[in-house]
Formats: sequence, C-alpha cells, structure tokens
Amino acid sequence: MSSSSLSPGGGGRLSGSDGDSGATFAAGDNRREKRRLSNRESARRSRLRKQQHLDELVQEVARLKAENARVLARANDITGQFVRVDQENTVLRARAAELGDRLRSVNQVLRVVEEFSGVAMDIQEECPPDDPLLRPWQIPYPATAMPIAATATHMLQY
Repeated sequence: MSSSSLSPGGGGRLSGSDGDSGATFAAGDNRREKRRLSNRESARRSRLRKQQHLDELVQEVARLKAENARVLARANDITGQFVRVDQENTVLRARAAELGDRLRSVNQVLRVVEEFSGVAMDIQEECPPDDPLLRPWQIPYPATAMPIAATATHMLQY
C-alpha cells in the first residue's frame, strides 16, 4: 500500500512516496488535454458547419436573384404582349365603329330607296349593343364554361 499526503509546496496536489501521484497528475493533465483538443475540434466543426450554411445561403440568394430576373423578364414580355394586344383591340374597336357608321349610312340609303321604289330591301340591322366584342373587359361566356386552371395554363404558354 502506498501512502499519500498533501505536500506543502505542491500547490494542492497529492504527492506519494511511491510516485503514483505523478501518474494521477499526468492522467488529469491528459484528460484536460484531450478535452481541450475535443473542444477545439468541436469548434472547428462548428465553424465549418456555419461556413457551409453561409455558402448555401449565398447560393440560394444567387438562385433567387436569377429566378427573379427570369420572372421580371417574363413579366416584361407579357406586359409588352398586353400593350400590343390592347393597341390592336383599340384599332379593331375603331374599325368596328367605322364599319357601324358605314352600315348605318348604307341602311339609310336603302330605306330611302325602299321608300321611293316600293321594293322591300334586305336591310342589315346594326350590331346589337350587347355585342361581347364591343365590351373588352367582360367575358362573353359564363365563367364556368372554361376552367380557370386551363385558362391560366394556356395564357402562361406564350
């Protein structure tokens, strides 16, 4: 059996006559060193995980910016198409109004000829006021006639 006692100048360390206190001290130092290395390794892994997460976020930002640019380009393209179609509709409405005026003039002439000749004329009636082509923002058929998903899919193909 070995006896151990506190040594007066040992700073609170155990000292023994047969040297096992040195082994105890070395084992404690060894454990502290292992713990220190383990903590350093854990901190290194934590920094690597943070860096990897940051890299993923940077990639996500780049991907979202590219997607936003594509969506913006698509929106601009659709806006351009809308402007062209709206201009074409304006021209067509003006043309329809012009043709309606011509039809009214021809109908007046035919009525005069019919009145003086006594021969019945086939007079074309004017466009009905509820013509859906003359109401650009109203759907000419019930909304249930065409599923919204099919309409949206068709519109997004262009």
